[in-house]
Amino acid sequence: MNDLEAAAEKAELTGQIRSFMAWLGEGRKLTQAGRIGLADARQLVELLGTGDTIDPEIGGRVFKTKSSEELAHLTRVVAWMRAARLVRVTGTRLVPVKKNAALTSRPLDLVLALLDAYPRLGKSLFPRNTWRQSLVGDEFTLIAPELLTALLLSQGPEPLGELKEVAFDLVAARYLLDGLDREQMDMLRRTVDVDVTIAVAALGILGAVVVDQASDTAELTALGRFAIRRLRGMAAPGDPVLQVRITLRDVDDPPVWRQVLIPAAYPLSRVHRVIQAAMGWENCHLHAFQIGKTSYGSDPDGELGYADETKARLADVARVRTRMSYEYDFGDSWEHELVVEARTVAEDGKIYPACIAGQGACPPEDSGGAWGFEQLKEILAGPPGAERDEMRDWAGDDYDPARFDLAAANAAVAAV
Repeated sequence: MNDLEAAAEKAELTGQIRSFMAWLGEGRKLTQAGRIGLADARQLVELLGTGDTIDPEIGGRVFKTKSSEELAHLTRVVAWMRAARLVRVTGTRLVPVKKNAALTSRPLDLVLALLDAYPRLGKSLFPRNTWRQSLVGDEFTLIAPELLTALLLSQGPEPLGELKEVAFDLVAARYLLDGLDREQMDMLRRTVDVDVTIAVAALGILGAVVVDQASDTAELTALGRFAIRRLRGMAAPGDPVLQVRITLRDVDDPPVWRQVLIPAAYPLSRVHRVIQAAMGWENCHLHAFQIGKTSYGSDPDGELGYADETKARLADVARVRTRMSYEYDFGDSWEHELVVEARTVAEDGKIYPACIAGQGACPPEDSGGAWGFEQLKEILAGPPGAERDEMRDWAGDDYDPARFDLAAANAAVAAV
């Protein structure tokens, strides 16, 4: 832990925040637009060493800085502090959040708080003006965790090109891009690439990654790996882990099952998320566990009679050879059998939870339960016709009931 504390202490952002908080004192006045005044910004750029250029000279011409908002690095520091609840705006004043002020004297806790706030930086992290819009910034709450997951899954340097593809695929899934011509699509890709480079560079300032420009790769530092694992509640080396086989009942040809490693300390509410990720469900319906004579689920109003799944740890309700039921979507009634096959311990360098084996594709949501899924498979495998075309459009042109992508399932589980 001492090495991690030292790494957190040396992180560039840690030093900048300490200097900023000392400068802020009990609070400072902002402009009417809610920004740091230019006089204060000039002082902060030098004090924090942000590298921003005030009144830049380009092509022999001086361009006067009109607002601190033009100073991207200083803006990022302030936005990050606000996202981590270190400072807040009251009226036209920027003031410290006193209950969090002690974090500046605990560098490791400060890094954890800043990494936790990282996905909330959103648009403030990226350049944005009348001619450049950042879709990565718009969707950063979704994209940031996926970038962190990709870095965590990599056992060595991760090519930045792979991270850029992760971000572009998420953008493409959220927006209708079919109407873009080739030039527009190329421009969008370049914008996404630049934004991912900025997002990874921010992690570097936090001390969470090391970027190698020569090889165009990024790799998590020991501090970054520890911080992500801690924030996600992942098992530490030596912690107990249960190997669980999840089988979708009444589905054959092919059967649909997954084999997962789940930290024994997980509450059932988190086991539910592991099941959803491993199977490929979209978590858009109700669910419940049945263990012995007790039903567990989400029942905040106490109307369904469930025991609280957030307070029941897997280790407390299951051991080797325990059989459990998990029902998802009370309309389609997808019944899953869970069997605890083995108990082991988390290994150093491994990521938990993990999906280690499986077979068969997850049925499409709302496909009518086991019986409806069998009918769907028969239609998809049948002769060409209007009904098959309709079902193919509904399920997706590339849907294959026999396909199982272990790497994709494991990535989804690791992100829980």
